Amino acid sequence: MSKKTEKGVSLYLILLIMSVLLGVGLGTSALLIRQIRMIKGVGDSVVAFYAADSGIEKAIYALYKVGVPIGDITCGDSNSPCESLSNGSSFFLVGFSAPTADCPAPSEYFCIKSVGTYKGVRRAIEVAR
Repeated sequence: MSKKTEKGVSLYLILLIMSVLLGVGLGTSALLIRQIRMIKGVGDSVVAFYAADSGIEKAIYALYKVGVPIGDITCGDSNSPCESLSNGSSFFLVGFSAPTADCPAPSEYFCIKSVGTYKGVRRAIEVAR
């Protein structure tokens, strides 16, 4: 082979290698961006969980300290929460006066369900007492 026919082969080879490296870099960055978003969602999930816990605590306080009947603790819904907290999270309560299919507890107990929300993330807690 003569040197005249080999001109430009290294240019094509470098172009091919650069294309492969660019593809690997873009693929890796797409995965990293997805993981970063998921990690951020985990933090929001924890805040929503603790908002739901605040709802449970408020319901238990209302039952035992104030004496509110269990049927009266239900408040709010997903569109208008029961209470908004100082960190931007909120919760709403769903009370059960007796065990149902949604709350399998012994007959002498009752269930309280609280749903916490924060930045579009919802987490629920249900307790039997």
